[in-house]
Amino acid sequence: MYNSKLFCSKRNPLDIPFKDSEKFTLKLIFPKYWLTWIVVLFSFPLSLFPRKMRDLLGKSLGLVIYFLNSKRRNIVFTNLSLCFKEKSETELEAISKDYFQNLGKSFLDMSILWWKSSQSLRGMTKIENKDILEKALKSNRGVILLTLHSTSLDFGGRSISNYPVISMYKPFRNELINWLVGKSRCKHDDNAVIFPRENFPFKKVVSQLKKPNIFYYIGDEDLDSKETCFADFFDDRKSTLTSVRKIVQLSNCLVIPCVNNYCSKSNTYITYLGCPLENFPTESEDSDTRLINKCFEELILRNPSQYMWSLRIFQNRESGSEYPYKD
Repeated sequence: MYNSKLFCSKRNPLDIPFKDSEKFTLKLIFPKYWLTWIVVLFSFPLSLFPRKMRDLLGKSLGLVIYFLNSKRRNIVFTNLSLCFKEKSETELEAISKDYFQNLGKSFLDMSILWWKSSQSLRGMTKIENKDILEKALKSNRGVILLTLHSTSLDFGGRSISNYPVISMYKPFRNELINWLVGKSRCKHDDNAVIFPRENFPFKKVVSQLKKPNIFYYIGDEDLDSKETCFADFFDDRKSTLTSVRKIVQLSNCLVIPCVNNYCSKSNTYITYLGCPLENFPTESEDSDTRLINKCFEELILRNPSQYMWSLRIFQNRESGSEYPYKD
């Protein structure tokens, strides 16, 4: 794996020099990336397609993935079966098909994230309950926007990109894709810095959250980490990150749950903000992780078919519980 770097806009909360950001290099035009370049070149005219046409193509792509990728389909069905044990197989299959269609649309929507300007993208987004966030920042406190992997996650980042935002990313193996996605998440006129997960400056971010900055934190992954605790998640138990608790203890920042979903009626990507968590953290790590998972449940149920069910969210299991995924 190559040594990935941070992405930042010229204006960013940590005042990191723009020259330290990940840059385009000549090696990205080497033959190993030519197939990727074909996809990139095709993505430009795709970004100009009417919304309805791109949605139709995206749904079709999603159904192709559903029928041809049995491994990913099994992961989705396994996750849904563990979370919603009272639902019938027919109901779970319906959610699964809807999910893959939303996933297909999200793949094609990458084209507009790559090619559209910040101003244009912000015009496609809306923040519901924006006053909650602005009230928190005006009180001179930092904010963790605690979010999860929805199919339109990156549009959540676009909706808040004019605020002072800190985030992290998991680097792609393909360096060209990593550069394209990174630049789409951190455009030149934003106010953001995004660190690679393996080089995340925890202490620096904690210090910045003592000020009115935002940490856009995707906290639903099941990582092989010491900073986890098992807690109820829908109808099963899930390994849940405890880092949110630790950050709040050190910085006294607020935690606001949020999720981005696409609304087909308004052709808008809506970032929903919930009420800040009260009396958080408590004295109990167990109760805090349960509260976090409860937030995730409520966010997912706003639009179940737009949650990223193809992630292995039950990768780590408690002692005595079987590994649920087929190899």
